[in-house]
Amino acid sequence: MPPPHAARRPAVAARSAPGPAELTQAEQSLRARLAEQPENGMAWQQLGTVLAQSGRQAEAAQAFATAIAHGASAQALALPQALALTAAGRHAEAAEVLIPAQARKPKEFALANTLGVCLKRAGRLEEAVPMLELARRLEPRNASPLQNLGNVHEARGDYPAAAAAFAAAVKLDPRNAELHRLLGRMLRATGETDQALAVLEKGFALDPKERDLGTLYISMLMDRGELEKAAAAIARLRAARPGDAGPEVMEARILSRQGKPEEALAALARVVARDPGEKQANLLMARIHGDGDRRQANEALERAFAAHPDDPDVMDALVDSLSRSRYDDEVAHLERSYVVARRLMDVARGRLARHARALRTVFQRVMDMARLAGTGTLPELAPGWIVEGRVSALHYELGQVDTDEDRLRIVEWHRAWGRREEAAIRPVQTLPMPALSTGRRLRVGLMSSDLRHHPVSYFALPLIEQHDRERVELYCYSFYEGQRDQVQTLIEGRAHAFRWWPRKPSAQVAEGIAADGLDILFELGGSTAMNKLDVMAYRPARIGASWLGYPHSAGLERIDYILVDPYIRPEDPRLLIEKPFAMPESWVALGRLGFHDSFAIEEGLAEERRGALTFGTMNNPYKYTPKCLDAWAAVLRSAPGSRFLFVRPEGGSASFVANARAEFARRDVDPARIDFVGVRGKHMPHYNSIDVALDSFPHVGGTTTCETLWMGVPVVTLVGNGFPERLSYSNLSNAGLGDLCAFSVEDYVAKAVAIGEDRARRRMLRRELRAMIRANPLGDAQRFTRAFYAQCEAVARA
Repeated sequence: MPPPHAARRPAVAARSAPGPAELTQAEQSLRARLAEQPENGMAWQQLGTVLAQSGRQAEAAQAFATAIAHGASAQALALPQALALTAAGRHAEAAEVLIPAQARKPKEFALANTLGVCLKRAGRLEEAVPMLELARRLEPRNASPLQNLGNVHEARGDYPAAAAAFAAAVKLDPRNAELHRLLGRMLRATGETDQALAVLEKGFALDPKERDLGTLYISMLMDRGELEKAAAAIARLRAARPGDAGPEVMEARILSRQGKPEEALAALARVVARDPGEKQANLLMARIHGDGDRRQANEALERAFAAHPDDPDVMDALVDSLSRSRYDDEVAHLERSYVVARRLMDVARGRLARHARALRTVFQRVMDMARLAGTGTLPELAPGWIVEGRVSALHYELGQVDTDEDRLRIVEWHRAWGRREEAAIRPVQTLPMPALSTGRRLRVGLMSSDLRHHPVSYFALPLIEQHDRERVELYCYSFYEGQRDQVQTLIEGRAHAFRWWPRKPSAQVAEGIAADGLDILFELGGSTAMNKLDVMAYRPARIGASWLGYPHSAGLERIDYILVDPYIRPEDPRLLIEKPFAMPESWVALGRLGFHDSFAIEEGLAEERRGALTFGTMNNPYKYTPKCLDAWAAVLRSAPGSRFLFVRPEGGSASFVANARAEFARRDVDPARIDFVGVRGKHMPHYNSIDVALDSFPHVGGTTTCETLWMGVPVVTLVGNGFPERLSYSNLSNAGLGDLCAFSVEDYVAKAVAIGEDRARRRMLRRELRAMIRANPLGDAQRFTRAFYAQCEAVARA
């Protein structure tokens, strides 16, 4: 961004800026004068100017304030004081300094333009827009307010308005390469990819030394598969910037896109060996390592952070990676992520939308509801995520609904992402196969990076182990980047074929699946980590379907079906993009991998062992909402002496504990009644410490509800209208406990209190619930498997 007060300057030679020696001498002289005349306002003003020129902005701001206190003109110093404050990161103070000054001189361009920028940086975006529009009217031939206005619209998530502002700026300053970069980026965000590429190509021709512009241009060429043209642009960037690591990083990116991660990492390692803190090299290195090696990813990001401690993009990547880290001490990674996230929120104020996903993930995990709300609302954030292709961000927001309008809006955001994705992808040619009526076997595929020891396999394994090999050929596909485990080995032995393709480009994956000649392919992961949802846009099978890993329509209209049952299927058909793949009873059955008798149920009630009736949850914190916490607190208030237990990895986090207790205290519940167990992967025995599980809402539990029931613990759930709000409704109904499903918050609280008071029923459930589950659809894996493949055949023959 240019100086916020930038205007056209006359074409005359400017006086050279004073050097460090001159500035030091001037400061010493002024401080000597102030030692004798501490109330000399003019000397303080001059000192402020010298300090600002020396880059000591906070000290400069204070010197200007002291000058004003000793008689200097507040109006005259408003602009330099505000510039010093905003350069020091104190944007709100800068805006407050400028507001009265601009009101007194409403026709002064520099005041209006700079105030608009300071308001933007302070997060006051709606106020920034009219101020910058005023600056634009005051100097209609100046591109600066248009550039600043475009930046504000981008921060608001209004990318078409941002593109219009940048386009107008380019008309005024057509040889400004930076304006071409900004316009190209916004055109790309609005889906105008051809125009974006043309604008970026022109900007790159204007100034091939502009690294950020060249990087964006080359990235777009790679996205379009124009690798030869990208390589030529990289060569030009290298010639224009000798010794710059940027071209090497872009070459590594091409290698990564070609499915050559080891070669890419080797190239990046050479860059980092010369310059350990090189930003782009470390960021790309971290992305390539990803979930496959979070330790290496974090080491790269910490190097970048040490070299660029105020860079929001580096902090964003570090926050996200640390929050995903499970190696060594997970809680330590989470706490570190929380520290960096708070810093990022302060540094990036005014452009939080760009970093909201990483911030929200951490604030959700530590239950910092205030900061979570401060990142913005879902309607403000989601459109930006979709134009950036970040549909996975919605996974953690499915519970942010109050009305059917909210639910439909989330569906439409998924659909908008899907249409953008499909517009750029041409379906592959599938293998011609004889009709099923010829007697050949049905070919079914399961695609997920979680076909390993993971909850997805808890439910998918029965379909793999129990399918009729005489009638079905089963193909499994995984992109998991970690080490092979015993479950993967088991699946490889039971499936007709297991294709393990970590880091393989999606287009090649689609071609490989198409060669298997599938009748129907189920993707089981949605937009979760390491999955390749975009493969479904290639239509690699005759029929595509979703199931299990993502409790919502994925967004791609080239996915034909989504698996539902009578309970999960929303009553409003508009809440599904795909056609229903309708199972007759249940959408899952409990397989032997995650549900077996070696998980012991202790004798007696948790209440008897703990000395108090204990409600609790093991659901993920991203599913907690203020209304959910209101209901949990209401239950505790209605059951005097009862306690609430969180069993989560986050339960070992001091921040999570403090924030959770504060939330209950705000709801008139003694925080001493809230207990925590911090554990990952070894949580099953801790169900013995819970008498009644309280489901989260609107986004309810899935695997967690099944585990809770398997451990003999009743679950009370609130049934909503959308898919993510009905999973527990299905699980409970298919276990014979449909009476624990509530359809209002009041009923939810009443049912929770009632089952808490019914010790006889709870005692019976601890003894008999597993047998009940086995006698019902939820526990009959063979029954589920038969129904699944019968429905596959019916759909394939239709």
